[in-house]
Amino acid sequence: MPAAASFRLISAMVALWLCWGSSFPAMRVMVSASPPLLASGTVFAVAGIVLATARLKALRGLSRRQVATAAGVGTCLLGSQGAVAIAVQHVFAGTAALLVAVVPLWVAVLRAAIGERMTRAAAARLLLGFAGVAVVVFAASGDGPGWSAWNLVVVAAAGGWAGGTLWASRTSALPAPAAATTIQLLAGGLVLIVTGCLAGETADFAPSAGSWLAFGHLVLIDSLAGFALYNWLLRAATVALISTYAYAVPVVAYLIGVLVLGEPFHPAVLGGAAAIVIAVAYEIRAAESS
Repeated sequence: MPAAASFRLISAMVALWLCWGSSFPAMRVMVSASPPLLASGTVFAVAGIVLATARLKALRGLSRRQVATAAGVGTCLLGSQGAVAIAVQHVFAGTAALLVAVVPLWVAVLRAAIGERMTRAAAARLLLGFAGVAVVVFAASGDGPGWSAWNLVVVAAAGGWAGGTLWASRTSALPAPAAATTIQLLAGGLVLIVTGCLAGETADFAPSAGSWLAFGHLVLIDSLAGFALYNWLLRAATVALISTYAYAVPVVAYLIGVLVLGEPFHPAVLGGAAAIVIAVAYEIRAAESS
């Protein structure tokens, strides 16, 4: 590969890590002064409207089944994101990012639950990854808000995201990626907005300047720029390179949380993060080769 093309690929990959790695710190800033369900739902809905406007042709000719399936998957995925948005009011952004990183391991658990055979190597990866989760949960609880069951909410939300991912990978009713992403953003965003209204969040809506900036960052950088980079990389890079986001993003988020938001640094968390990253990396490699 020519050096210029290689540089473009690496630059795009690093940009994707930064776009998605900054999402958790931005989410924590946003929900510090905004109702989490309404704010996160609005982020997704706005991003969905922008994509729908830009890719209107992609939405034409879809069947009801395709729309319903994409909406269901989006509700599952973004509903999990809504749970994380609530949790980061009580959990550090870097901690949440590291805990969400176990999604590929949850997918393996769900596959085993529906009858797929699990190898010894897969079981070892799960034990290593979830041992890392335990280290992160308890080590990160030693300062700031201390131990909180909200850590477990983030872990459970990762399981919900894994469920939506497995559903999407096993159905033949999803439309093309551009249409599927647009419908998922719109449906998931609408569900979160309605849920927030029913939960009475409208009475608490008093965003600060910082939360507005975080909102704009999540719409423009996390959702739209991240989506554009990811789709470009799908056409220009190998799956092995693209999949590095799954274990690079949580590390980037943790570093941003420490360096920018001033979240506490616990050396033990790095050990747990390393266990998670190694387990996820090998799980992704095993999934690619199967």
